[in-house]
Amino acid sequence: MKTNSCAHDAIKRYNTTGFSMVEMTISVLITTLLMSAVFPFIIQAQKKLQGTQVEAESNQGARGAMELLTQEIGQAGYNPNFSTNRMCALPVTANADPQCVAINGISEIGIGDWLSVDTGVNNEFVQVTGTTATGACSLANQIQGVFIMNHTSPATTFPFRVASYKLPYPTGILTGAGTSSDHVLEFYGDVNDDGVINYVVYSLQPTTTPSTTISINGQNYILYDLMRSITPVTFGAGPKNNAASPVVRNVLYQDISSTNPTGPTGKSLFAFPNTILVGIVPNQTSVVGTVVISMCVAVNPQNIETNQVEWRVMSTQIRPLNLSAAVQVNQAGGYKFLPLTPTGLPMQ
Repeated sequence: MKTNSCAHDAIKRYNTTGFSMVEMTISVLITTLLMSAVFPFIIQAQKKLQGTQVEAESNQGARGAMELLTQEIGQAGYNPNFSTNRMCALPVTANADPQCVAINGISEIGIGDWLSVDTGVNNEFVQVTGTTATGACSLANQIQGVFIMNHTSPATTFPFRVASYKLPYPTGILTGAGTSSDHVLEFYGDVNDDGVINYVVYSLQPTTTPSTTISINGQNYILYDLMRSITPVTFGAGPKNNAASPVVRNVLYQDISSTNPTGPTGKSLFAFPNTILVGIVPNQTSVVGTVVISMCVAVNPQNIETNQVEWRVMSTQIRPLNLSAAVQVNQAGGYKFLPLTPTGLPMQ
């Protein structure tokens, strides 16, 4: 009897430690109900996280582009002086016609630059009308210009110096037909501060082919890429722009072929509210005093969380200091020494 009682107790204990099918079914149902309530919050949280990441990447790219634009526009018109004088080892006889003179290096010297030649009583300022690099001179490291002073012995000690006396280009930001507009910005100067004059173009190109159109408040906008190309200036006719690459994706803008297109804020991408006419020889020249940028960048191009079109606005106002300096030189009577726009600009 004791043995049977023990077996009965063991069976009883075994049965009470498990779950019945009904209990299991109820547990599964409860778990399913709980998970069905939680899943939407998890999915929404994931979308929010993804949307935040996409927005951060979009903002970061646009901010980087704005910083680059600010730096480069600020350098527009910059015509760097070289710190180490060049030297001429051969005598030069005065001549009313341009002549080519050899020096020990012509890098950083462009057409229209003024150079301080020689010292003492024979010192003069000579404007460069050509170089070996532009094809105006046939021998290596030659500059072309009109020398009105004799640089000969005994008044001149050889080699004599050729010093930099260069002023900024007043037309560092190109304006007029076929150049800068509401959606194109063209300028040149030593934008990298490396002694090389570069020609820079920012322009809009459709992000996709055919272009993607988005409606905002009943107005259609196209998704564009803001493209940038940079090309060294050769001071000669014929060169073409280097290939452009995108710096900002999904810029919202009306069809650029329409009249006075704008972004969703009602403002153009590029604006030039402060343009000054100065009497630089031989004609009046338009000098840009301020560049205003208003860029609307779409998010992905729509918010992942809400499926609504969203955009961020990046705006800035830039004053090209070199161009302002050129205006001051002009107004002080130094227009003769301001260099003209390099040959071949704008490039094709």
